[in-house]
Amino acid sequence: MNKIASNTESNKDGLALIWKSILAYAIWTSIRLTFTRLAVLIPVWDSINNFFATLYIQLAAWSLGLMGHTVLFNTRNIIVQGTQGIYVGNHCLGISAGTIFVLIILLLKGPWKGKLIYSLFGLTIIFLVNWFRVVGLVFMLKHGSEAFFHFNHSYTYLALVYGVIFILIIYFQNTFRTRYFQA
Repeated sequence: MNKIASNTESNKDGLALIWKSILAYAIWTSIRLTFTRLAVLIPVWDSINNFFATLYIQLAAWSLGLMGHTVLFNTRNIIVQGTQGIYVGNHCLGISAGTIFVLIILLLKGPWKGKLIYSLFGLTIIFLVNWFRVVGLVFMLKHGSEAFFHFNHSYTYLALVYGVIFILIIYFQNTFRTRYFQA
């Protein structure tokens, strides 16, 4: 009987996670549309995106420099000698993914202190994965084929980022909120 009750509870948690993920995505979409459609908020939106783009580019340039590459960069572009370089667009910054992650964690069961601590931890992981993504893509552009670069840009890293986010959410749902904080 306990196994049946456990499965029923697990199914309810799974369904709740799906609905909360949809709600988090809807909230994020509303926020993004508000910031990109209201003239007074567009400069704020651009500043946030430019801040993260500059941060990723500077960290990637520093990392590639440590690997011995000659690097030119500005706010949105990074060029390793011998390549055409890459442009880091708003959709590559992880802002959407990070915000949706935080919203999902905040919507799940658990104590607020644990949610906030775990959200910061998760955002750090998402940031590091995106930094790795920029460095990896520049490295692939330098040492691989253009087709390999485009495949990894379009599919591999996208699956990696969202796979990491999924694992972080499931870990919170199943372990973190109950092991480290009383739910």
